[in-house]
Amino acid sequence: MHPIFKALTTIAIATTALTAPAMADPIYMIAQIQIEDHSAFFEEYGAAAGPQVLGNGGRVLVASPTVDTLEGAWSGNWTVVIEFPSEEAAKQDWYNSDAYQEAIELRIASTSLNNIVLAPAFVPPAE
Repeated sequence: MHPIFKALTTIAIATTALTAPAMADPIYMIAQIQIEDHSAFFEEYGAAAGPQVLGNGGRVLVASPTVDTLEGAWSGNWTVVIEFPSEEAAKQDWYNSDAYQEAIELRIASTSLNNIVLAPAFVPPAE
């Protein structure tokens, strides 16, 4: 197994094993990225960001170079979906933290495209 996939598998297993099975108000971070330097991305950014995601209750649901675009255009060569227990955990505790702001520089240095959004879990419309 390639070291990159081994590292991703380890993070995915750890996030699944170490996070609570149910979240009251989960939010999902969805990233569409174009990785240019895979070694730097996974060894430097991954090493910095992975523990921060775990430390803030994040759980990696998808981390894949393979997507099947059914409609429209999908840019990037990696797609990542991370579930966080709340918007606060995703935004304030993780994304806006000083530690992650440093990691962002590592991500930007090894990528050429970064589309990152937060989306809440489905909430049916009120009747």
